[in-house]
Amino acid sequence: MQKILFYAFVLTDVLGGVAILGGVAEQMARAEDWPMWRGPRGDGISDDREVPTHWTSAENIAWKVALPGQGLSSPIVSADAVFVTCVVPETQSRHLVRLERSSGKILWNTLVHTGPIENQHKFNTSASSTPASDGQHVYCTFVDDEKLVAAAVDFQGAIRWKITPGAYFSKHGFAASPIVCEEGVVVNGHQDGSAFVVMLDRHDGHEIWRYKPDTDLRSFSTPLLTSEGGTRQLILSGAKQTIGLNPENGTLLWFAEGPTEKVVCSPSVGHGQIFAFGGSPDTIAFSLKLGGQGDITQSHVVWTRQRGMPYVPTPLLYGDYLHIVDDSGIYTCMEPKSGKVLKNLRKGGNTYSSPIGINNKLYSFDDTGKCTVFENNADYAVLAINELDEPVQTTPAVSDGCIFVRGEKHLWCIGTRP
Repeated sequence: MQKILFYAFVLTDVLGGVAILGGVAEQMARAEDWPMWRGPRGDGISDDREVPTHWTSAENIAWKVALPGQGLSSPIVSADAVFVTCVVPETQSRHLVRLERSSGKILWNTLVHTGPIENQHKFNTSASSTPASDGQHVYCTFVDDEKLVAAAVDFQGAIRWKITPGAYFSKHGFAASPIVCEEGVVVNGHQDGSAFVVMLDRHDGHEIWRYKPDTDLRSFSTPLLTSEGGTRQLILSGAKQTIGLNPENGTLLWFAEGPTEKVVCSPSVGHGQIFAFGGSPDTIAFSLKLGGQGDITQSHVVWTRQRGMPYVPTPLLYGDYLHIVDDSGIYTCMEPKSGKVLKNLRKGGNTYSSPIGINNKLYSFDDTGKCTVFENNADYAVLAINELDEPVQTTPAVSDGCIFVRGEKHLWCIGTRP
């Protein structure tokens, strides 16, 4: 019987390293997949040494494929498959698409849900939530004008289960991504209606636990699974609060007020600290000491900062540096432990894509499709500036020598050996 790979068993430890549990060690022996938002550890980092530094729209491109719909979800990679979600507004249909990794050929296009298009921000879409995979199924989430829908689709394109964990209303739509967590799939249902966070059984979709936030307000942040002192916890930047939940039963371990009301960025963990970023009504970031119980607002805040902080793009904690690109393209490098600013400059134009780290280098796309590659240090030493000649507002996936990038209309495979 094939061993199922639990990617969420890869836990970020408090020093910024990795603790690997269960069957994941076997998986890491082969080319590392990118099975969910920001990769197998949710930290946006890959150690792949074969990824190119330079490309153009015609050079170092393995393939380029037109997508059968719109969307701002990011691609994921599992074994020989690439998955991405799409919406066709004209038919109000939401889809999960599988592409062949080696060629980009679309193998199937499964209609997951049809329903009236929800209220959404003018820059959002009805396919902005990145799917997640456990190596056997792909889990995706969509909303319509009434409810949130979660579904599991097998690698042959068949829907194995589809459920509605609750009603959903948000003035800006939906964008939080599910994560696979042991036997379950965690979905962030923060919203302007009745907010919730829920874990669904990945085998049949039944509810394992439900957490009710204090505030009914939208948050598009994706949870992060981590461990501190042997205690596993799900960290989530929710509306008005950053919280830690017990992944076994969804109970609240601790909370801190802030960093602000509405959140899109995902949190990061390292150096014994949590880094959270909020974007509305003010862009504010703070760092919390990892650990504690109950209300840690007064006791655990290490530093706070407002200037140059992001709303949409999630910063990258990469070793001893916290790299931040805000929505307008301003780059800030900080010392994570102290919050000291080491570098601040204009990197480029408007940016929704989150930077990723590959082999001690950063890859950061701006909305035009220009990607700046620079060293992981405080010098902002630029190695390359590459153009795809297509707008990019999503975050790349990395696997086995290739970068998979969703543009406005195409999915690109950057590399020489898909």
